[in-house]
Amino acid sequence: MRFYYFFIAIILSSLNFLFCQKPYRGAEYRTINEFLYGRFEVKMKTAVGSGIVSSFFTIDDYWANGQSSTSNWREIDFEALGNLTNAVQTNIITAYETHHEEIINTLFYPYESFHVYAFEWTPVSIKFFIDGELVRQDYNDYVSTHNTGQKIMMNIWQPIWENWVGEFDESILPVYAYYDWVKYYSYTPGEGTYGSFNNFSFAWEDNFDFFNNQIWQKATHSWSANNAQFVQQNAVLQDGFLILCLTDNLSYGYSGGELSISESFFDKKKIDFKISPNPFNSSFTLTTPKNLEDKISEILFYDVKGNEVLRNKVNLNGEMHINFSKANLSAGLYFLKIISGHDEYYSKITYLR
Repeated sequence: MRFYYFFIAIILSSLNFLFCQKPYRGAEYRTINEFLYGRFEVKMKTAVGSGIVSSFFTIDDYWANGQSSTSNWREIDFEALGNLTNAVQTNIITAYETHHEEIINTLFYPYESFHVYAFEWTPVSIKFFIDGELVRQDYNDYVSTHNTGQKIMMNIWQPIWENWVGEFDESILPVYAYYDWVKYYSYTPGEGTYGSFNNFSFAWEDNFDFFNNQIWQKATHSWSANNAQFVQQNAVLQDGFLILCLTDNLSYGYSGGELSISESFFDKKKIDFKISPNPFNSSFTLTTPKNLEDKISEILFYDVKGNEVLRNKVNLNGEMHINFSKANLSAGLYFLKIISGHDEYYSKITYLR
């Protein structure tokens, strides 16, 4: 019997070493496949708190390919550092972990609302965008060294370097980073329909309605400079969002409650759709702006919880009259998703009934 308890103690000790050796638990979401060049977009709301990093980036996963030397390191980053309030860090990492960092100041707090972050990677340039605005571009010689495929990744972790991310106070845990969608456009110079000089073509999008194991993996590793162990339970899909969680090592998962679609609807491209009248009783007229390049192909309607309640397929570039009363819906606030080409635009309406 003594041997039995001793054996159980050894097993528990081993499990604690394997799974709880780090003081915190984080999360990482990563693609299975690698991508060489393209436009990479994410709509995210970053984590808040000094000492924390939440991110969207691509990286040459060289250690997974059996290469241990940092001479193979290639990485392109958007990183939200906890000690920055209205700024994010961009970074291009090249061989031997050579950093090319640049802080981008913003007119908003990245942790308060969703915004669209994107970068375009070609053989000769890397460009960074926030909400469609070009904020950094590099044509330096080191850009050409990014010539191997990279995986798309998002993570939340707690670095050991206070001089980089600020002092960490674990009493703020748990904290979360929110992701609404990720889009990838392949690099098709001279043949594309999107991005700089129309050099990119839409390839795929994930709206995080479910875990797509054909695209993504949930990481279970860590490294010496990370105080958090990545665990699958801290990459949560809920209410149409990917939520990456940073918790203590006795907890995991998301405990922040239900997310409303209004969390993320108003950070798209600033194109004005005229809706008249608004509020309305039974019907309204939607007028497209003159600078809209593609015709509207579809209009989707959502309630405040994000449930799709109505969908109209159209072929519109001008004016459309929409009768809402036939849908037999309750009075209240509704959101419109307006699809034009590969772009999505959002607005809101108030139905008085």
